[in-house]
Amino acid sequence: MELVCIVCPKGCRMTVENGVVKGNTCKKGEAFALAETTCPMRTVCSTVATVFDSMPVLPVRTDGEIPKAKIGELMKAVNAVTVTEKLRRGDVVLSSVAGTDVNLIATATIY
Repeated sequence: MELVCIVCPKGCRMTVENGVVKGNTCKKGEAFALAETTCPMRTVCSTVATVFDSMPVLPVRTDGEIPKAKIGELMKAVNAVTVTEKLRRGDVVLSSVAGTDVNLIATATIY
């Protein structure tokens, strides 16, 4: 598998074959490549609907990384949410998303 490291601005081009990483210039790149090929994780940003005319959608994100394979499950839950109370940035919108210990949090305040 070929990939580009996103850990630092160098953007090393790496290959991973049978658990062996080549092309990295640091240990962080090696760790990134191994994680990306075994269990890729992502922080997800999106929006949820609200009942407020002044802010019809609220930006949200996960407060940690979830397995890439669970993004579809997360997005089904996100699409089903309608915020009915005023929230502040950092407030939890959904707890333990997609069967993980990661929460979906507001990234803006509804005035």
